[in-house]
Amino acid sequence: MKLMRGAREYDHRRTCRLIHAGSALLAAAVLLFAPTGKAQVINGGFEAATPDHSWQVDPEEAKQNFTLSADTKDFKEGRQSLLIAAEKPVALTLRQQLFLPVGTLWRLTGWVKANASAPLLAQVATGESGEARPRIGMDSPGGSQGSSEEPSSSNQWQRMNLLFRVPSPGRMTIALRVFNHQSGNVWFDDIQLQQQKESAAPEVASIGDERIGKRPIDIKQGGQFIEPLCSVLPSLIAQQVASTSFEEETSWIYSYRKAIDQPYRPWYPDGSVHVAAYSYDTDHPFNGLRSQRIDLPVANTWAGISQDGFFFEAGHTYRLRMHLRSQGTTTVRAWLHGEGGAVAGPVSLGNGSSDWAAAEALLAAKRTMHNATLTIEFKGPGTLWIDRVYLIDKDAVLGIWRPEVVQAMKKMNAGIVRFGGSIIEVFDWDKMIGNWDDRAPIPDQAWGGIEENFVGPEEIVKLVQHVGYEPLICLRWTGKTPQDAANEVEYFNGSADTKWGSLRAKNGHPEPYHVKYWEVGNEVGGAEYDASLDAFTDAMRKIDPTIRISTSYPSANTVRLAGRGIDYLSPHHYSVADLNGTEDDLKTLRDEIVRDGNGKDIRISVTEWNASGGDWGLTRGMLQTLGNALICSRYQNMLHRYSDIVEIANLSNFSTSFAGGQLQTGPGWIYKIPTYYTQGLYQRSAGSHTLKITRTSHLPFYLQEPDLDATITPDGKTLRIYAINSTPERHKVNFRLTGTLGSVAGGQAFVVGDSAVVADSEAMNSRDNPERISSKEQSVNLSGRNFEYEFAPFTITLVELRLGGK
Repeated sequence: MKLMRGAREYDHRRTCRLIHAGSALLAAAVLLFAPTGKAQVINGGFEAATPDHSWQVDPEEAKQNFTLSADTKDFKEGRQSLLIAAEKPVALTLRQQLFLPVGTLWRLTGWVKANASAPLLAQVATGESGEARPRIGMDSPGGSQGSSEEPSSSNQWQRMNLLFRVPSPGRMTIALRVFNHQSGNVWFDDIQLQQQKESAAPEVASIGDERIGKRPIDIKQGGQFIEPLCSVLPSLIAQQVASTSFEEETSWIYSYRKAIDQPYRPWYPDGSVHVAAYSYDTDHPFNGLRSQRIDLPVANTWAGISQDGFFFEAGHTYRLRMHLRSQGTTTVRAWLHGEGGAVAGPVSLGNGSSDWAAAEALLAAKRTMHNATLTIEFKGPGTLWIDRVYLIDKDAVLGIWRPEVVQAMKKMNAGIVRFGGSIIEVFDWDKMIGNWDDRAPIPDQAWGGIEENFVGPEEIVKLVQHVGYEPLICLRWTGKTPQDAANEVEYFNGSADTKWGSLRAKNGHPEPYHVKYWEVGNEVGGAEYDASLDAFTDAMRKIDPTIRISTSYPSANTVRLAGRGIDYLSPHHYSVADLNGTEDDLKTLRDEIVRDGNGKDIRISVTEWNASGGDWGLTRGMLQTLGNALICSRYQNMLHRYSDIVEIANLSNFSTSFAGGQLQTGPGWIYKIPTYYTQGLYQRSAGSHTLKITRTSHLPFYLQEPDLDATITPDGKTLRIYAINSTPERHKVNFRLTGTLGSVAGGQAFVVGDSAVVADSEAMNSRDNPERISSKEQSVNLSGRNFEYEFAPFTITLVELRLGGK
């Protein structure tokens, strides 16, 4: 997930840019429309007594030296214009936020005049846009929706305009892009928004046999991403105990719904607590930094600790394991209970001893319960220490994973799953392997909280290979050497007679895993990184020459300096609603490969992507919406067209992650968000070729509705048409098949949309309504080479057609 970004990623790679909209800006958002179809831009003519009223400046930009004033002598409308002056170079944008109907087409206009210096060369050299003159633009939470053309001359009033379509969730920001590390004077006046009428007549789309590119669509374009991040790993596994080693845990740094994001499931005293003493003991813990100590001086009474929030299913057996030591004669037991009775147990855990010893028992659930209590207690007199407690359903896949999670992953046909994330650059992988008893929990410096350390790279590799996919391991670059990277490769791919391969064998897996895909570092980059890559790739390939290696953030010099050893450039795309900017990034990377790659077949692996990687707080809920599925599907249409260079794309994140995650899970329940279903539709075209589509629409490519994509199977027998209707209106398209495609002989359609009577682009699934948005399949009665199809509002549709009669 996005946490930090390098200079080039943040600026030149526009696809990762986030919109800085503070709470004041969000509170000022309006939804006011005049009958003429105009949106009310507040103070668009800058006629207010305070000329910049309702226009916001980012708090960091506000620290710069500039002035905002009314110019009553030089204006285009009304009585005055807004004049922004800076004596020294500044970077400055004025913003106003408002809501517009999702899917509608608008034109932003305004008058601009400038007398400004050229951008600082030093800033342009870091990769920032070299735009030298002010512009007007529109931003959304999912990325920029574009800027007006660059003014043709300086010091003259010119009318600027931008045509754009509103993506979900409709929260738009007018951006007056004033200075780009420049000084001088800039004037703005008469900023307006006007909704554009669109033709209701069916469009004609011709699909021929001309292929876009030479390579088929790779199955790994539907890849997934898993990282150690707060709730992500706990949401996937069958281990249910919180605070397994009684370590001190910090609050999570970021939030979606802050009140409920971080589960609160403390251990608390239970039993004869009035005669017992409880403390955390840092002297000689079994695991981590401290253990739970309980002193009970009274004979023939019981005291212990309890934790709530466990799910138990009738007929299932759960393995309870912990480590104990004691003073005195102690009899220890555990049981599960709730709603007035026992669910399982009590079961004996034996008698404690002076040295740490494992204690284990099986608890058979007599009935199903969603909020059971686990109690561990002992009979006094004596002292008991408890450490590293865990409880896992014996039906867990590979001993740790929730079966329903594994089933959902397998059904996605994802091709590849990446294990990486911000924590990779602070964790040591070799502290995340081996016996669970001996692994200490790890404080999460990047995100807050603590990782209980039941899932490391080896558990991920086992899971991914179990479902038939390729694992992609992101290894740590920060503070590490090429030899460190080679050691990790050797652990997974070396024979059992190598140093690290023998440790893998000792940990229970004598045969190498043969992990093929590797990435050097997570969200790191720059000159030092580029200069180190050759040494890293050489060391890694010395262990296994067959591996394929991705970079982290690529700079303009990465291919020139390190192209010899790399196989992929790996950007992160976290603003995919900005399709123009995202496509520009792919083109730039492609050009760098051609320019500096010396003919080597270097490709692109987008190792993280989504419509947002931040936007913390309630606005992050957009990731679970149907609208976000519409945005992401348009991006996947684009990836199809770039199959020659984009081999891998990992959607972030696979499971519960501050509103993100294809799976949302809790104790005993699971549901999928809309992008889970759309990903499945796109995986049906793995191995197919993308076809050229010719359309009669006169709109710019990324403003056309519906967004269309077509693929053909290698045998020419199945044509797939993807259509994303991001508007609230129905759209009819007349399709014409040309060339040697043949005729349609029936087929089926898969539609992802809102099941409500009136479709809502912001609809979500939930625990109690888990399939409000899902994929519905139906037969289609189509034939011949010409046919019409109507696409419902706010839908992602795959029309899968059988071809014959060439």
